[in-house]
Formats: sequence, C-alpha cells, structure tokens
Amino acid sequence: MSTSLVVEELEELASSAAGGLTDFGSDDYRVGLQVLVDAASTSPHAGAALDERVRRSSVAVLISRLASQAGWTARPECLAAPLAPLVVVVGLPRSGTTALHQILAADPAYQWIPAWLAPRPRPRPPQSNWGENADYRALIAAYQANGPNPFHDIAPGDPEECLQVMSQSFVSMLWVSSAAVPDYHEWFIDQDERASYRRYADNLRLIGADDPDRTWLLKNPSHTFGMAAMLAEFPDAVFVHIYRDPVESIVSGCSLIASMGLGAGTFTPSELGAHRLRIWSLAAERMEAARSAVTDRVFVDVDYRAFVADPVAAVREVYASLSRPLAPEAERAMRQWMRERPKDKHGVHRYQAADFGLTDTEIRDRMAAYIEHYGIRSLSRTEGV
Repeated sequence: MSTSLVVEELEELASSAAGGLTDFGSDDYRVGLQVLVDAASTSPHAGAALDERVRRSSVAVLISRLASQAGWTARPECLAAPLAPLVVVVGLPRSGTTALHQILAADPAYQWIPAWLAPRPRPRPPQSNWGENADYRALIAAYQANGPNPFHDIAPGDPEECLQVMSQSFVSMLWVSSAAVPDYHEWFIDQDERASYRRYADNLRLIGADDPDRTWLLKNPSHTFGMAAMLAEFPDAVFVHIYRDPVESIVSGCSLIASMGLGAGTFTPSELGAHRLRIWSLAAERMEAARSAVTDRVFVDVDYRAFVADPVAAVREVYASLSRPLAPEAERAMRQWMRERPKDKHGVHRYQAADFGLTDTEIRDRMAAYIEHYGIRSLSRTEGV
C-alpha cells in the first residue's frame, strides 16, 4: 500500500490554511479520514491524480472542522440552545431538490446555510452585511469570473445543501457519490451516521446563533441514504420529498459528475454509471425502510413533473400539507426567483443512459419498487435517449 497522503500532513495543511488553528475537536474523524487515505492507495485509479483529488477535498473538510471548533469556542452558549424547527428537502440526486430548496428559501420565514459560509461555518451575519466579508467577496469574484456550473448553479449567496458541513465527520457521502475510492464506499455503507448528524446539529446551532428561533430550511440528497439516522437525531424535523423517474435522475447525475471532469484519478463512464445506480438505488431502499418504520413522522411527497410544470402551485400544496402559511410577500419572492432562474437557463441538459454503460430498462428494473411506490410514469421515449 503506497500513497502520498498522510493524515498528519493533511491536518498540517489545513491548519496552515486556516490561519494556524489547531483544534480539530474529538479525534473520532480520523477513523474515516484514514479509511479515505487508505482507499485512495487501493483504488483501481490510484496515483497522483486521485491523491490530489482526495488531498484537496479532505483539507477543505478539515478547514471546515477547524472553523466550527473555533466558532464553538467563541460562542459556547450556542451549543446549549434548543434547535429551531427543521423543514428538510430530500430526494435522490437530480430529482429537483436544488430548485425546490431554492424556491422555498425565497420565503423569509426560513433560515438556511449560505453557500459562501458553508466551507467555514460561523454565526451567519445579516444578509445586508455579507458584502463586508472577505470570503463572500472572494467567492463572488470567482463565480463571476468562472461562471456557474450550467447543470448545478449554486451562487455564493444561494442556500447550500447539508453535505459540505456534514462531511466534517469524514463519514460522508461526499466521497461516495463521486470519488473513485471503492474501499471507502464499502466502509461507508456499514457506518452509523448518527454521530455525523449530531455534529451537524451543533453546526446549525453555531450558524444560527444570532437567529436561534427561525425555522431551518435544509436540503441534501444524501439524507435519503442516512434517513434512519436523521430521523433519530432530528425527532421534530418534517420532510419534503421530491421524486422523479430514476431513468432521468440517475443518468442526469452521471452526466453532472462527468461534466466536472473524468479522466485520471476517477471513474470511467461505465464505472460511474454502475456505481451511481448501485448507491442511489440502495439509498432509495434505505429511505423507504426508514419511513415505513416511523409512521408518525411528516413527509410531504412532491412529483417532480408537477413541480416543474407549476412550481408555485406545488409549493402551495407543500405549505398546505405542513399547515404553514404562505405569505403574499413570500409568494412574490418565489415568483421573482422563477423569473431569474428559469429551467434550462444555461441550456438544455442532454444525456442518455448508454453514455454510462446503462440502459433505461436496467435502471427501471433496479428501482422497480421505488417507481411502483410513487406511481412514477416513465417518459415515452426511445430506449436510451
């Protein structure tokens, strides 16, 4: 086993980048980090390119961990505060979770994690003051220079999903969904994620320290995989689950990952297709098992096609199901978001199963229970198009 990655060196890189911070908190994260480092060396794609991908991602997560520890040291009282209510958007990747999350976030009744703040958690300042923050300005400049990812447009001021902050535990879908480290994947599948959710709850307390009572709006596809742990650690959370034909969502997810660059240190297209179908079909099974075990919890199911056809009408139904008022100013803000961020704003996202060694039939067979449970109508289209 040979690798250029060493846990202690990764920690030193993170500490230096974080201005000399050294408190990572409990060392329980080192178990997952060591598994990740070892998995990079045993991967079929082992080498300098994969090592660099793992180094970059793990150092970023360690910096995030250092920032949280520093925040809790500065604001220890936040850890004793009750967590505000949570509305959590879930669904398999590429099922419309981002769009649903963003349109709901237009309602000022919610608080959420800004994308610019997620890499280094701290108490969230008022939005009117974000321009004073050097991190925010730097990310805005980079976003304007590089442009958005046309398939997954998250601006620095947009709401971020939970994955980035939750990865601090190193028990994370971050390295499962898109990194070619099979030994880490197998290890992760067998892990209990409850400790990750407990740390995440404390991060929410830190980020919302100056606004502790406002309802949280959260979102992440990986919650489908960790649903049992999330239900246990957030006993009062309610969930808005959006579902889509997996022939579309699975292949779209492969296309998104491929758009970020395949090649050295990562999957081949056919490996990516097989891997994502396996992982996200398992996530669907785990979500359904967790839901069926807690019949008293609130889940609102949203059909992706109905949401795309009329987002505001779909949102009204969500609010009615949750017995939440939809204020006129919130609906106006949502309609403004729709005008500014129309579907296919950056062009139509085209993909086909065959590009990733899959067929429509294979995906439907693997996810037959999910399709049947939600009454998902398959697109009328030629196989593989």
